[in-house]
Amino acid sequence: MKTKSMLLTMGLLLSFTACRQGAEWKKGILIDEFVYEKTSFPECHSASLAETPEGIVLTFFGGTKERHPDASIWICRNENGVWTEPEKAADGVVNDTLRYPCWNPVLYQVPGEELLLFYKVGPSPGSWWGCMKRSFDNGKTWSAEEKLPEGIIGPVKNKPVVVDGKLFCPSSTENRGWRLHIDVTEDKGKTWTQIGPLNDPAEWLAIQPSILFHKNGDLQILCRTRNRLVGSTWSTDRGRTWSQLEGVGLPNNNSGTDAVTLKDGRHLLVYNHVEPPAGETKGARTPLNVALSKDGKTWYASLVLEDSPISQYSYPCVIQSSDGFVHIAYTWRRQRIKYVKIDPAKLKMKEIENGIWPGKETAQAVEGAGSTPFPISVCDWMILKRQKLGAITLAREIGCDGLEIDMGGLGNRPTFDNKLKDPEVLAEFKRTAQVSGIRFSSVAMSGFYAQSLVDREDFITPVQDCIDVMKGLGVGVAFLPLGVKGDLVQYPELRPAIVERLRVIGRMAEQEKVVIGIETSLDAEGDKALLQEIGSPGIKIYFNFARALQSGKDLHRELRLLGDDICMIHCTNKDSVWLENDPMIDMPAVKQTLEEIGYRGWLVMERSRDASQARNVRGNYGANCAYLKSVFQPE
Repeated sequence: MKTKSMLLTMGLLLSFTACRQGAEWKKGILIDEFVYEKTSFPECHSASLAETPEGIVLTFFGGTKERHPDASIWICRNENGVWTEPEKAADGVVNDTLRYPCWNPVLYQVPGEELLLFYKVGPSPGSWWGCMKRSFDNGKTWSAEEKLPEGIIGPVKNKPVVVDGKLFCPSSTENRGWRLHIDVTEDKGKTWTQIGPLNDPAEWLAIQPSILFHKNGDLQILCRTRNRLVGSTWSTDRGRTWSQLEGVGLPNNNSGTDAVTLKDGRHLLVYNHVEPPAGETKGARTPLNVALSKDGKTWYASLVLEDSPISQYSYPCVIQSSDGFVHIAYTWRRQRIKYVKIDPAKLKMKEIENGIWPGKETAQAVEGAGSTPFPISVCDWMILKRQKLGAITLAREIGCDGLEIDMGGLGNRPTFDNKLKDPEVLAEFKRTAQVSGIRFSSVAMSGFYAQSLVDREDFITPVQDCIDVMKGLGVGVAFLPLGVKGDLVQYPELRPAIVERLRVIGRMAEQEKVVIGIETSLDAEGDKALLQEIGSPGIKIYFNFARALQSGKDLHRELRLLGDDICMIHCTNKDSVWLENDPMIDMPAVKQTLEEIGYRGWLVMERSRDASQARNVRGNYGANCAYLKSVFQPE
């Protein structure tokens, strides 16, 4: 049931994403399709394309998962516009008891001769070895495996190119630091030489290069790096020597790229336009973008192939066929291979300023919450990344529209352990969110859970610090639990003191034009009476589904009674099952109730984890987010 629901939700999300980003970043796309729907293996990765006399051929590796010994090399052929079913071309079987995984296949069509298939075999990228096979019937059948010489792996991910009659195979190693090199053969893989290494790993960690051609004869390499930028190096002597590696001005999320020089002289790059958070070398593998350049230095936005917050879209390959069309294939969520055919004459070129993709409907400027009345967010402390930049990219990978940022621990401090009080840290959070397409839904003062608002001698300082962060992030709502002695059912005698403090906080919120949402132990009628006693529009109810459900109240009646007094919702119940499997919540009915009362705001995931995998962040919150989006954000 879970699998079926998740697949349906993924389809809905894909449709929603395409609708959201519209046609602006799709101009030039002629075909956008999956190469296959179902296979005998659950995961796939790392596609490569080649044009043969009988059409386009595609390869990739697939198996139980990457690094699993059953990962094998598969081939699909495009015959009269239809892809053939994947056929196994190679595996890593050594004998009856030993088998290694296969990796990163690469195709190259020798003009007028055989089709070459390069691939890697071995336990890991640091210890694999190069192999190749040949096909003399355009990819239908393959020769016996040929193991490449020690130290030669051939093209590591991206296609070879011919330079002055020699086949240049862009390559790299990972076993002694990430190093670029070029494996060269003049006789279709029988003998080899090597150029490189081309970079110093102490300065640049780079792998998986692509080679471009410039009109003046210069060559250029673009590559994946751990330096947060797409790397670039140049050769003015036809590949014998290369310049020092440098950034090309485009972000890199430490994921594979590919590039090609088009017949009209322009250069086309396929990559994830995602910069990792500060201090990290890896970012989300979504969106997947296409950029164009006339000189290899200044790049222009052209296409957004994928922009769903559900990662990943990665390891693209790109070629231009003899008829002038561009062909791209890439990994779609590790589940399938996606194929795109493009008319390059129809591609636009829009300037990329300061590394930010232009427009309001791409990953760098996605409106997120503004595109739906029910955006989905998640608490950063619940995904184990309280006040960490990684929470932003993780929220996007989970599929969220937004993130609730916690103020940090409180303890015996005069105020929260709040890193965002540093203006530079705050600015980095905002910039990372903009690049990742994540909005901040709210700020939380969860430190009051273990304490009591009524017991703190100075409650104004931490609340003011929270309001300052709200203003800095552009957030209008903060969450304030009343604490262990804030249970007005258990401690009714504390009500006057709590009301007086909330009146003060309400005035603070009013002055800054924000709202503090409180969570109490009262029912809806009790909450309304409490709000009336406080008498401030700066204080409202941060409603938690669990509060009504676990106290035996009618959730829908509680929501209707509170109505406009709800400022935000923690969309959660107890930790036992995912929301889609929770018999206590009829989520479509909840949506109808929220629409009836006119609620248009965030649904913030807090708990509702599967009891059997409580610390599986991606699994639990990814499932809940996908389910909520299928209900609240259908196509």
